[in-house]
Amino acid sequence: MPTDTAPTAFRAARNFALRAVAWSLGFFGLLRLPWTEAHAVLPLTRVQAGLAAGLFGPSSAPIEVTLACSGADALALCLGALLAYPVAWRSRLAGAAGGAALILGLNTLRIGTLGRAATSLWWFNALHVYIWPAVLTLAIAGYVFAWMRLADRRPRLDDRTDTPPESRRAARPLPSRRFILFTAAFLLLFTAASPLYLESTGVLALAGFIARAAAVTLGLAGVTAHAAANVLWTSRGGFLVTQECISTPLIPVYLAAVCAYSPTWRRLTLGVLATLPLFTALGVVRLLVVALPSAVVTSPMFLVHAFYQLLLGAVVVFLAALWRHGGRAALGYAAAGVIAGVLFASLLGPVFTRVVTYPAGAPLDDPQGAIAFLPTFQVGLYLALSVAAFVAVGWRRFVAGLAVLALTQTAGLLALQAVASHSGLTAQVRDVRGWAVAGPVLIFAAVINVARARR
Repeated sequence: MPTDTAPTAFRAARNFALRAVAWSLGFFGLLRLPWTEAHAVLPLTRVQAGLAAGLFGPSSAPIEVTLACSGADALALCLGALLAYPVAWRSRLAGAAGGAALILGLNTLRIGTLGRAATSLWWFNALHVYIWPAVLTLAIAGYVFAWMRLADRRPRLDDRTDTPPESRRAARPLPSRRFILFTAAFLLLFTAASPLYLESTGVLALAGFIARAAAVTLGLAGVTAHAAANVLWTSRGGFLVTQECISTPLIPVYLAAVCAYSPTWRRLTLGVLATLPLFTALGVVRLLVVALPSAVVTSPMFLVHAFYQLLLGAVVVFLAALWRHGGRAALGYAAAGVIAGVLFASLLGPVFTRVVTYPAGAPLDDPQGAIAFLPTFQVGLYLALSVAAFVAVGWRRFVAGLAVLALTQTAGLLALQAVASHSGLTAQVRDVRGWAVAGPVLIFAAVINVARARR
């Protein structure tokens, strides 16, 4: 029996720290979004101010309760540590609810005491700058450590079975060679048959049905909408639904999964028959994006066009987390990965895109914005995969994979620029969106294989 548990303990502590940082950064970014601040954080802060006034009475002098008084930063740190701790998700969510209640309660008391001390500059500064920050820090730290001690008394996720770690690792779902072959074959058939379904009157009729179904759904939700032929009309304009809109590469990938993993002919048949209703429903959901208010998204067309690309990216991140961690824990890791990717895209995506696209010069013909969105999306997906899987590949190989990804983006843009200038050909939007997902996945897989080969 091995007795040296220091390396294992170090890895567990390191993984917990990385997860906590990822969760906290995700919450920081989410709580700092303009829409979240305007529709969630600020109203909640005003509720706390109202409760404080009810408990302590009106403020002795006029004070302004702003977003800085919300306690959002403390909440992000606390929730990041609680949700990263490797125990059952029921315990994590219960701990997060208790932590949120503690912080909001203390912050309400903080606002009330500051209001009562507003006439005394010395007491106000002392409470605002020194006393309450210390109280909040000690309270959060004490709560988190007490919750961890309580959670450790319950069975850990990894201790719920007597199965050896090697067997648990082997039981994780892995992408089989059969699935890869089916995917490649179906994608080739999907591409070869594109002239048929892109000009099919039957597929166009299905697009019209999706537009009408979306209009009915929006009407039931209280949004004014109607459909004429294959055009969905709302207060934000008309949205044309064509054969290309509903012919997504997710269809051959889904069929490959059904053929590769169906254990019986009955399940295989049911999976194949479910293709049409499933992707019809997804087509309707895709159009419901037009109902989002302008405060959430300035132009819904971007989300409508990129819907399947974003959906496929989220599915890939979840599968990476499921492969690495298995079970219910995969949901938490996948969520952390998605948050990290969205945070990068929101904060650093425009800067990274300018750096990568600078050598290509003039922008290419890009009516849907697929090429312009590719650099940001690919790096966000690569980061999301890394966070979701938490594969110990080392930071050097991680950075090397990131550099290779950036080089492929610059080289690809230069190649498209050369082809467009010499032959007038432009890349199909479907192919650009497909490569947007495939590129980071292939590079991430290569980084993992190199790391394993060197161990």
